[in-house]
Amino acid sequence: MPAPDARAEDVALEEVSVEHVGEGAAPGTTTASGTIGLIGPTPGFSAARAVSATRTATPQMDVPQVVNVAPREVITDLAATRVDRVFNYLPGVAQQNNFGGLSIFSYAIRGVTTSEIYKNGFPLNRGTPPPPDAQNVERIEVLKGPGAGLFGRSDPGGLINIITKQPTAERFVEFGNQVDSFGLTRGTIDAGGALSADGTVLYRFNLAAQGAGSFRDFVNSDRLLVAPVVSWQVTPDTRITVETEFVKNRIVFDRGVIAINRQLGFLPLSRFLGEPGQSTYQNNNTMQVRVDHRFDDAWQMRLATYLNTGDLEGESAEVRSLAADNRTVARDRNVRDYRWDVAIGQADLIGRFDTGGIGHTVLLGVDREATDSRTQYFRSNFRANPYALDIYAPVYGQALPPITIPRNNLERITNTGLYAQDEIVLTPEWRALVGVRLDIFEQSFRERVVRSQTEQSRLAASPRAGLLYRPIPELSFYTNVGTSFRPNIGPDAAAVTRGTPLPPETGLGYEIGAKSELFGGNLLLTAAAFRIERQNVLTPDPNNSGFSLAAGGVRSQGFELTAQGQLGPELKVLAGYVYADAVVTKDNVLPVGAPLINVPRHSGSLLAVYEPGGAWKGFGIGGGVRGVGERAGDAAGSGFVLPAYVAFDALAYYRYDNMRFALNIENIGNVAYYESSLNVFRVFPGSPRRFTGSFTVRF
Repeated sequence: MPAPDARAEDVALEEVSVEHVGEGAAPGTTTASGTIGLIGPTPGFSAARAVSATRTATPQMDVPQVVNVAPREVITDLAATRVDRVFNYLPGVAQQNNFGGLSIFSYAIRGVTTSEIYKNGFPLNRGTPPPPDAQNVERIEVLKGPGAGLFGRSDPGGLINIITKQPTAERFVEFGNQVDSFGLTRGTIDAGGALSADGTVLYRFNLAAQGAGSFRDFVNSDRLLVAPVVSWQVTPDTRITVETEFVKNRIVFDRGVIAINRQLGFLPLSRFLGEPGQSTYQNNNTMQVRVDHRFDDAWQMRLATYLNTGDLEGESAEVRSLAADNRTVARDRNVRDYRWDVAIGQADLIGRFDTGGIGHTVLLGVDREATDSRTQYFRSNFRANPYALDIYAPVYGQALPPITIPRNNLERITNTGLYAQDEIVLTPEWRALVGVRLDIFEQSFRERVVRSQTEQSRLAASPRAGLLYRPIPELSFYTNVGTSFRPNIGPDAAAVTRGTPLPPETGLGYEIGAKSELFGGNLLLTAAAFRIERQNVLTPDPNNSGFSLAAGGVRSQGFELTAQGQLGPELKVLAGYVYADAVVTKDNVLPVGAPLINVPRHSGSLLAVYEPGGAWKGFGIGGGVRGVGERAGDAAGSGFVLPAYVAFDALAYYRYDNMRFALNIENIGNVAYYESSLNVFRVFPGSPRRFTGSFTVRF
């Protein structure tokens, strides 16, 4: 049977004044299904709607691209305190460089490494902010495939967009407490409600404060998050939202363990090879201001600004080499002082109309980014002052070596993006999506110690197109293609060129796939086959040691299967399997076919939670399994690999009245595994068995 004709329902926009409600919202409250604002919370493990593919609330079944979603309930069931904990259960997302625990410095989607992570559509990884705290997160969306057509400079494998909690008309206060077997003590507050008698001014307030230990010796941290949000419904057609977030973070910089003769397992996972007592301090403060306005039933607008200022200061000792005795490492002393300021403005106009019986949802937008960053990074010379440590019998507290290698630079980036997108309803069964973004990028990089200046200006167009066929309401087939554009920037790119800008990295991604909704639309299944190519990837210059050329090429191809939602009223699932063959296709040093670092060919996960009714109402029990195949452990093609692993998790909770008690067990079998690495001297181990208890009460 043909799908229902969506053209009529696409022409009328929902009211802007609908409520954004929190977890556990009062029955009967709804959220917008057609606005360009943020989508409110979704029940259970549902992924029926997501904003990251189109910046509209088009149902997933009608979008020719896949967006995997971790709603708030997934975050709660996993007892996650940071968003990267949730990545373990998002199919196709692989851990990469975590910068010693300081940041989600990079991750890979479908075998393609990226540093682009967004919050409410704004880039988050400008500077070095701490990993986002999960307390203020409503859901995490993973856009699969090229996103440059909307988001600008990015990578063709995909990107992550974090959606924050929004104000609610329901008045509530929720207090939470969490402890774990590694020394975590965490308290949280989530509150919302109306600030005005007529309900036009709403608020949301989230707070998280914690001190945490670790399975790693001498590694601990403290964190404070304060996140107030206020929205004002100025008129039935206009809403203003002011959202702020303040984070203070202290953590011990930790590069993990080392491999000896490219083999792991000689050192206990707890062995710390830095210096006890050395900490790094981060401050990250953001503000978003959004204005949503509806002109009429067909047109509406959103204006938004994003301001971010942050800093990072700290000291660490890091391993640089291993002596011939296979037990003595040389380390260097590292002192960092990073500062950054970011200002971004966005304007979106969306309209819905018919032309000759063909329905259109048009999005026109412009954004402007200005980022200023200062990096002061000072090191000792480990060859002249080895700062040595016996890895089997470490003696800490040696005299600090002198700082002799300075780096002091300033970087200014401006980017103006113009984008247009049209979601076209050709017939009741056929839909198309076409779009393009034009980026005008400028960078100025100044190294102030070894004086040099690098400047570049780039103009790039990033088109995208997709086609979707929905023969019946429960099934759709799609295909899409898109390009990406990412300048080679930052201290590393500038330092190796000495004043000559590198050509930008470009990418091309395309896929075919199918989606199906079962159990009345409560379960979403997706299947996709993809191929992604990247050019101008940085690779060593064979004629100049320590220099690079933008001459490399990589390719990732494979397929993925995902399932998300409800198998029935009592069983929730989030599952996926990804096969990604990610290899070098062109390089000055590595052979063609060499695998890419930290990308497994096979990876999969399953999270299932069962909550019976009747006499057992309120109880929930579940578990998860994470499987990751063997991965290349460095980018040099040395043969160093991280072994495959399978880890099991378990959870149980009980809801009684307004209280929730929960117990989580991570890595039940206490499997020794390694999440990611940069090289044999920087291998980050996964967590051994961890018990976490949590309690919340809601008034």
